Amino acid sequence: MRILFVTRKYPPSTGGMENAAYELYMALVANKDNDVTLVKWGGANKYLPVVYPRLFAQALMYGVRKRPDVLYMQDGIMAPMGWALKLLLRRPTLLTIHGKEVTYANPIYKMLVPPFVHLQSLLVAVSNDTKQNVQEALQGTDPLVIINGVSDSFHVPNQREARLTMVANAVGMSVAELRKHKLIHTNGRLVRRKGVLWFVDQVMPTLVQKQPVLYLVSGKGKDQEVIEAAITNHGLQANVKLLGLVSDELLRALYNVSDIFLMPNIPVVNDMEGLGLVALEAASCGTTVVASDLEGIPDAIVDGKNGVLVPPVDVKKYIEVVVRELAKPSLKPEAVRKFTLDNYAWTKRAREYEAAMQGLIERRK
Repeated sequence: MRILFVTRKYPPSTGGMENAAYELYMALVANKDNDVTLVKWGGANKYLPVVYPRLFAQALMYGVRKRPDVLYMQDGIMAPMGWALKLLLRRPTLLTIHGKEVTYANPIYKMLVPPFVHLQSLLVAVSNDTKQNVQEALQGTDPLVIINGVSDSFHVPNQREARLTMVANAVGMSVAELRKHKLIHTNGRLVRRKGVLWFVDQVMPTLVQKQPVLYLVSGKGKDQEVIEAAITNHGLQANVKLLGLVSDELLRALYNVSDIFLMPNIPVVNDMEGLGLVALEAASCGTTVVASDLEGIPDAIVDGKNGVLVPPVDVKKYIEVVVRELAKPSLKPEAVRKFTLDNYAWTKRAREYEAAMQGLIERRK
């Protein structure tokens, strides 16, 4: 099968969609029956108005030269490009919706992107909640659900001391001092829906009275200043550390040594969590995930299997669950890791994408 794979989200740029694009591409390439041509952008979104036409020109050139069987557009913003390539190359398009592509409220965006989403040959949603949002926003659409996966590249066995040392250096502590704390970790963009500000402001002041907790947050975003203000207002400087963007090696260390990986998402109008790929990355290391039972997260974290789901913005329940899991984890690390890899491996997801693409090809015959 000849596949033209077009994405505006790819390493070295960092984020869940970038990781998903890379892992899916690698899993498709690993199948020797596939001939995959990659057209990518791995830089900042601010350059997209210039980059978008260049990506289109490259995709069209490779499409004419390679004559792919199917065109894969990796997210909803690629919909106008996918529609144009579909017409010019006369090939079917498969487009993945990750979440907010159909809920983003900007009027110019709503005029330029959503009208082209339903013009693709097939839509894929990364979670059941994402599918529901697509159906509500675009009447008559019926996306196929293929949940994003995870590769076994984050687990680091038998190196706990070295990883603890790395984390201790990152937060400016000795390993001995770090060991006095239970470690909670969140990784992701510092935006309102991720719930970091809410957790620091509403949960941490009580939590630190019950347990010696160190909350480590990797990532950056527009909420950083207000989170820093909340840390100062509550006197939590010794208990909450904003690490900013971290190296891949430090991120692996954080995933592997933390007692809990936290996703305290809150509902925000027109801004949703499509799935929560970082939760799968942490769970693949055997780390129990405590997350909000919200939007696409339950498709990644199954309560009692690889984590614990909590009603969003429920302060009392979050405190109860976090204290309990830190004192006596309800899930064994080996079980968390096995369930996650058994059910969310990218190799499995790639086969689902291939079957969907093959269906499009057969439909043309």
